[in-house]
Amino acid sequence: MIDTALVGRTGENIAVQYLIGQGYKIRDRNVRFGRLEIDIVAYDKKRKMMVFVEVKARLNPSSKYPIRTAVDLRKRRALRQAVAKWVNENEYEGPGRIDIICVGSGKIQEHIMDIGSDFF
Repeated sequence: MIDTALVGRTGENIAVQYLIGQGYKIRDRNVRFGRLEIDIVAYDKKRKMMVFVEVKARLNPSSKYPIRTAVDLRKRRALRQAVAKWVNENEYEGPGRIDIICVGSGKIQEHIMDIGSDFF
């Protein structure tokens, strides 16, 4: 039996290490607003903006079902809502974007930057 929570936590840990290696500063993890969640909140020092990261992890990624397809329109809408709440709660007024990091087989498969952060 696969422990999906463990796969998710492991994927998030891999994503955090990757972001740190890319020069990001981790601000928060697993931020919740009721049912809404942001996996990672990080600051991109190079681009001087806040980045809200959704992490999708799979033990065995498949080319037939790319990991990125797990972030559908409904999930993107929920992410935007969560980010809006975070921005409001933290009185953040700077630029920002929403990224997806796909983790498969224990490593970063893809980092998709700015999936539509249209409210910044």
